[in-house]
Amino acid sequence: MNRMRRMLIDVMRQLDEGGIGSFLPDLPGTNESLFPQEQASLTLWKDALTYCSATFNTPQYRASFRGGCLIDDFHNDASGDNKKWRFSPAKGSSLLRTMMRTRIASDKEAGLSTSIAQITEEAGHGQVNLAGNAISPAMFTELQSAEPDSAENIRTAQLENKAQGADVGLPGSPLWLRAEPDEDSILSTAIANDLLSWIEK
Repeated sequence: MNRMRRMLIDVMRQLDEGGIGSFLPDLPGTNESLFPQEQASLTLWKDALTYCSATFNTPQYRASFRGGCLIDDFHNDASGDNKKWRFSPAKGSSLLRTMMRTRIASDKEAGLSTSIAQITEEAGHGQVNLAGNAISPAMFTELQSAEPDSAENIRTAQLENKAQGADVGLPGSPLWLRAEPDEDSILSTAIANDLLSWIEK
């Protein structure tokens, strides 16, 4: 829902000031993409990222955030030895539950009674609308079991109050929990600085 996009652009500008180029692709079915959202899937997104990254010949480092950590294991031979940086990685099932709860709350306001079991059954027969997103049966099924891969060369960052087990804790607030897209300059700077130091090693 683009709640972190404004912050990510700020991070990218700071990376540019530090001499590191970056790109933030619109995945099929998101943002400015003309691809039908209801046909998107995690598998399709990985394929799109493989194709996109192949257009750059320089070594690449992957920085992924929240649900993006579910698709950062795409293949690319010029990816900087597959070094990955992750911020607050989330399981697909957790993201799916959050979207279903949002749908349930919205239905309740409209006078409808909906349950997670009902939504799950609905998703088995066709597209479901969750938190403003058209979710295909394929996407729904993939999200139910999707988890960030556990490959080597991964640096994991979390917010300071959730940093147990992470490589680094960063100051800031969970923008993905806010009702509208927002910014957090403290978090943006902390992320940019950690990325710069990680890439330089």
